[in-house]
Amino acid sequence: MKLSKTWSTIFVFGLLAVFPYFLPSMEHFEILNFRRVYAPFAAWGPDALDQIFVKPRPANAPPVVSRSMPTVAAETVDEPSSNSLLTGDYVGKNWPVQDEAKGIIGMSTDQVSIQDFGCAMGHFYAALLRTSEKQPGAITRICHFGDSPISGDLISGAARTLLQDQFGDSGHGFIFIAKPWDFYYHEGIHMEGKGWRVNSPVLPGGGGGSFGLGGASFAARSPEAYSRIRTTAKGEGSAVGRYDIFYRAQPHGGSFTVYVDKDPARDFSTASETRQSAMVSIAVKDGGHTLRISPQGDGQVILYGVALERDNPGVVYDTLGLLGGTVRHMTFFHEDWIQDLQYRKPDLVILNFGTNESNYGYLPYAEYLHGYSLVIHRIREALPEASILIMAPMDRGARDDDGDIVTIPSIPILVAAQQSIARAEGVAFFNTFAAMGGMGTMARWYDSQPRLVTGDFTHPSYTGAAQLGSLLANALLKGFEDYKKNAGGAPCVPPSEVAKTTAASDQ
Repeated sequence: MKLSKTWSTIFVFGLLAVFPYFLPSMEHFEILNFRRVYAPFAAWGPDALDQIFVKPRPANAPPVVSRSMPTVAAETVDEPSSNSLLTGDYVGKNWPVQDEAKGIIGMSTDQVSIQDFGCAMGHFYAALLRTSEKQPGAITRICHFGDSPISGDLISGAARTLLQDQFGDSGHGFIFIAKPWDFYYHEGIHMEGKGWRVNSPVLPGGGGGSFGLGGASFAARSPEAYSRIRTTAKGEGSAVGRYDIFYRAQPHGGSFTVYVDKDPARDFSTASETRQSAMVSIAVKDGGHTLRISPQGDGQVILYGVALERDNPGVVYDTLGLLGGTVRHMTFFHEDWIQDLQYRKPDLVILNFGTNESNYGYLPYAEYLHGYSLVIHRIREALPEASILIMAPMDRGARDDDGDIVTIPSIPILVAAQQSIARAEGVAFFNTFAAMGGMGTMARWYDSQPRLVTGDFTHPSYTGAAQLGSLLANALLKGFEDYKKNAGGAPCVPPSEVAKTTAASDQ
């Protein structure tokens, strides 16, 4: 049957439209990047649709207004009383930080900076200073742990780009061997894999085992299992000079084969008399490469991930997000995690949780404090000199009975609790919630053009995440400038006696 000219044109156009999706080198010609479409929605909770559609705004309702925004004139803001804000059943209801939460609510964006409660940022700023001076081997490393936006490299990707633009690109950093869940993405990296059994505390049945640096392990026996990681042709992540492959050494462990581009294969055994984390490094010519890893079939192989680095001075930013992650999940990380932290030697460790906890119906304050303290102490066990920064959660919204998008009550209390923990442990704190605008931010971001938050009023859009990454990077840069102005000593609050007492009681 002969096609008409119109149908022939449509057929040719359709063929050209789908062609880039099957040829990685043509990805920049994709009409629609599906990763950007589904990524913000992949981590929705089971009640997300209820928050959006169950209580729609009445047709005759007035426009949505912010519940609190210090920069807006008082007469235009409908600000709720503290009593109405801090009622109901939610995490943090009876936590002893109510007064601190009121202070969080009233904070303006121009008051926000990194609060260094124990001169904790000094090590990071000193490393950044050596990097800025281009001293040989001066690589500043950051490990950013967090929940779903970090799993998608949405906030961390923007921060990485800004810091590497200013201080130099020393490589993309750590990534998993394969995708542990659908919503896992890294800026500037293409990855694929199959045949791996994934174990993580955030996955069903994953409460035990060894998880490595990023909180997930990948096990396989069959040589048909594989992982392929490819750098982009240009831009961020386009060059690598060394691959550090992290794996689980164990008795009767199998072997795996590594291919870099078309170079000869290299074989490595995971067999060991003891069970522990291990790492093997492969040096390559600085530039773009494709890495492929497969088990040989002679026993179980457990891999954690691979770090992409370069030798030139600059910044390396490890994105270590857990889908649905909380601080409690991180308490399941121990021996292998500590060993991998020591392999990576980050100068700054960021703990960025709270969004998922904000949806809990119940969480004792003492349990929350213990979890955070335990994680901080394990970081100090692995890296006594490293800087530690608690990064507060974003705003999170829900529709009230009138259909307005309002901040859920647990968010400012969680922020206040994290600030209290930072003060007690003598670490640094960044108030993301206040920096992005505080109460009612999700309403403003949802109504903005372009929209900065998705329809669940929880996850930022790609554009919104870029703003959050910029807020973090700029706060770090501001602290660094203060450090230099004060002759290598940024203004900070001395470590509190509470931190010393907490550390002693944990021993």
